[in-house]
Amino acid sequence: MSKQPTMSLTAKIDLLRKKGLSDDEIDQLLASPASSEPVKASPFNMAEIVNNGSSIEEWNKQVDETEKLYINTEAFSVLFIGISMVIGILGTKGYFDMKVTITGMILSWVFAAFVQIFSAPKYREKIKFFVKKR
Repeated sequence: MSKQPTMSLTAKIDLLRKKGLSDDEIDQLLASPASSEPVKASPFNMAEIVNNGSSIEEWNKQVDETEKLYINTEAFSVLFIGISMVIGILGTKGYFDMKVTITGMILSWVFAAFVQIFSAPKYREKIKFFVKKR
């Protein structure tokens, strides 16, 4: 693979003039800040994006606590939904009266909703740490 020769600035300006650009337009291109500023590399992790000024230890602690909160919340939600499904299956097989089946299923779904509702304020506090600038 051969390397193409680079053009001098004068040659590039001459080429722009041949393409019909005026001297004022060429001056604007040369004076634009985008041509002189280096492009920043994109960050690779959430800490670089947020940059809330916390130490690495505090950041990792908050990540671990948020993960634990998520796992506990979703585990209890899945548990109550699973209980609802088991009650529904047993009710359709005839092990429970239909009123008991429907009541049990509704209560299980209500408990799953309560788990989500009561964990929402805790999630809000965690989100504030990760998003709010300090």
